[in-house]
Amino acid sequence: MPGTAVNNADRPDQPHWKVEELLAGSWRGATSVLISNGRCHIVVDTGMPHEAHLLVKALENRGIGPADVRLVINTHFHIDHVLNGNLFGRSLIYATQHSFDWSRSLYSDLADGQNWEKLVLKYYPETLLHERARTHMANLRKLALRWWDVKRLGAPEQFRWIETHPLPEGIEAFVTSGHVPGHVSLLVSTGENVTVIAGDALLSREREEDERVATMIPHHSEQFRLDRARLLGLGDRILPGHDHEFTVVGD
Repeated sequence: MPGTAVNNADRPDQPHWKVEELLAGSWRGATSVLISNGRCHIVVDTGMPHEAHLLVKALENRGIGPADVRLVINTHFHIDHVLNGNLFGRSLIYATQHSFDWSRSLYSDLADGQNWEKLVLKYYPETLLHERARTHMANLRKLALRWWDVKRLGAPEQFRWIETHPLPEGIEAFVTSGHVPGHVSLLVSTGENVTVIAGDALLSREREEDERVATMIPHHSEQFRLDRARLLGLGDRILPGHDHEFTVVGD
């Protein structure tokens, strides 16, 4: 329940986790993931408000309700990843404070009708280097003005910052800040392999498909490239932020 930290004494006895797609990622929708060991259920990235019924249905198909979810983990705070946190009123919500603070400041500046195009350059300094960046930025602003509401994230007392609070044993947060500052991907031990829940540090299986994804340009393109390469080398099974899962084939 909110207010109770997840510490060593409170971690599940079973070290191996099962990882399943709840909502498969697409060019316009983010991947939502269930991590479970039979006793502890964790949802990673909760999606957009219009997807709430799909998320609840996906949980119900596995015999789980929102009240059974013990933890929610946000890879980052782009609105297509986080706006159903309020469904999970009994869960602790984990994220980095870095990503939270950066995103709240971004959305505040996007609401400035006269100056937003200039203000946003401090968040995406490479905007002028990307041909489609202005279009993506305008689309992000429209979505933010329509949907962004901090109340949809969950109650303040539910939040635990990954910088200072450990995740359960067998789940490691891996900072991948090329997409946005404070973004985290997850490495999950399943007993059979290491599964990577990439978030938007790895948008799709093929780099060529990344351009189709309706998300923002990287905050830092070179770091984004390095993050992707590192993730591909860390796990056997990859769940990208906007594509179906895939298996890494070794040499």
